[in-house]
This record gives sequence, structure tokens and C-alpha cells, in this order.
Amino acid sequence: MRRFALLIGTAMAFAAGAFLIGTAQPPDRQASGGAVIEGFKPSALTPFETRLLDQARLAGAVYEHQTRAPADHNSRGLILTEGDAAIVDLAVTGRKYGISLDGTGDVLIKNFSFVDRRSTDAYGSGLVMGFKSPTRGQTYLSNAYIDLQEAGPNPDYRQANNEAISVERGSGLLNVRQAVLIGAQESGIDNKGDARMDAVFIASGHRPVRIWSGGSLTLTNSIVLAMPGFGGFWLGGGKDIARLDYFNCKFGRVGDRLEDLSSEIPKWMIAIDDGVDARITRLERDPLPRGPDTFWIAVKAPVPRGFLAGK
Repeated sequence: MRRFALLIGTAMAFAAGAFLIGTAQPPDRQASGGAVIEGFKPSALTPFETRLLDQARLAGAVYEHQTRAPADHNSRGLILTEGDAAIVDLAVTGRKYGISLDGTGDVLIKNFSFVDRRSTDAYGSGLVMGFKSPTRGQTYLSNAYIDLQEAGPNPDYRQANNEAISVERGSGLLNVRQAVLIGAQESGIDNKGDARMDAVFIASGHRPVRIWSGGSLTLTNSIVLAMPGFGGFWLGGGKDIARLDYFNCKFGRVGDRLEDLSSEIPKWMIAIDDGVDARITRLERDPLPRGPDTFWIAVKAPVPRGFLAGK
């Protein structure tokens, strides 16, 4: 069993209070290869997501109810290189990358799971944007479970350079609503672009959140945990602005109790490279446009079992 990874067959718990998911959920989903991810369950399309799906049906590509079984040769689960698309209920197991987007327009990814990175090199992720050419439209990731199932954090980039989500420079805006990002060696998100994330649980790698010079991340209603002996946030890679705005989040270490997590990022969790213009702001108001017709319908962060002490 790999250390720190929430393995297939382990239940997801939901913490009480502000981070409890309060809606009833369908039965546990079946991942590719016959494995079950207990606690990860598909959620219904929202009105906003339905419009994106209809848009893709009219003038794009639609992928529904598909699985990708384990495969060698640094395989990818799904590769998209143009146009609008909707990906609904995709489960990928045992690949180097789960979904790869290059040059795409608006893309909806709904009810997506990626488990067990399989690669002959140090790289890989559940979702990679702009690896060959920047995405052009916005990407919407809604209800996702990404667990690379690596052995634990590894700061040696010659051996380990993998993350749950990778956003390459110049790509269009990434929007994430309700996701679990765990099990990588490097990070939960490695972001060289612009991203907004709501109701996300991140406990992954030696730097769970990486924001490069020129990039920005807005983080709301989320939980970020550092692995034992490691930090939480890194900002660097140049001399431009690297921006982090956060609202109503919790921070701490794996093994802490939920009630002991901090509402402000502790200084020990932050690493800033010399020269970068790092701007970290704790917001007093929710920055996301809420409403029944928006992508940002309120949900609360899932808490996988085994990362926090107590119930």
C-alpha cells in the first residue's frame, strides 16, 4: 500500500460543519479496471453545465460514460486538441495522464476520476492543460477525484515531477468546483496560468499548491494540508506577479484535527522564491459569482478519510 495515497477501497468521509457536503449522493461509482472508489459519487449536471453540454453537442465533441483501463507506453486517457467539448462520467486508471487538453475551446469535465499514475518517467497528472499548445477557452472541472497513488512527497525533480492538475503558461482560465487532489509526489496543482478553485481538498506532494510567476489562483471554501515534513504553497519561477487570493479556507498538516486547522495560511506553509512579486491576500468576501445559473453553485469540500484526526 502506497503511503499517503487514499487507495481504491478506502471510504471518503465528510467532515462536520462548514466543510460537509449536504446533498444526497448516488451510489459509489465504478472506476475503470473494475476498481471501486468508495465515497466518490457522480453528481447531477447543473443548469450551467447542461448548457455547456448542449453547446458541445451542437458544435463540438461529447464523451459520456466512458472508462480507460490501465495501459503502458505512457498512455493518456483522453486527448483533445481543438474545439469545445463535454466529458461526462470518465474514469481513468493506470495511465500517465488522465485528460490532456491542447488548443481546446470551452471544455466541461464532469464526474471525472483518475487513479494510479503509470509512467516510465517522472511526469504525469490527472489533468494537463496546454502541454503542447495553450487552451483557448475556459475549462470547467466539476466533481473530480484525482489520486496518483505515489509513494509520498519527493522534492527531487529528476525523480518526481507529477501533480494532480497541471496548467501550462498561456492556457485559458481553469475553473474547479468540488474536487479531491491527492497522491502526487510534487503537488496538487502546478499552475502557470489562471485558476479558480472552490470546495477543493488538496493534500498532495511536497508543495501541494504551486503558483508560478505570471500565474494566479483564487481559492475558496477549500482545505489544503501539508504532508509531514513539507510545506504547502510555493510561489516563484520568475520576477512577475504570482497571485494567491483565498476565502473561507482551512490550512494545516495531514494528521491535524479539523477544528485545529487555521483560517489563515501559516507562515511555515509558504515558500517564496527570491525576485518573484508574490501577492497573497485573505479575502473578506466571496469573490466568485454565485447563483443558480452560474458554474459556482455552492457546495462544500469533501474530506477523504485518513487525512485528518478524529471523526
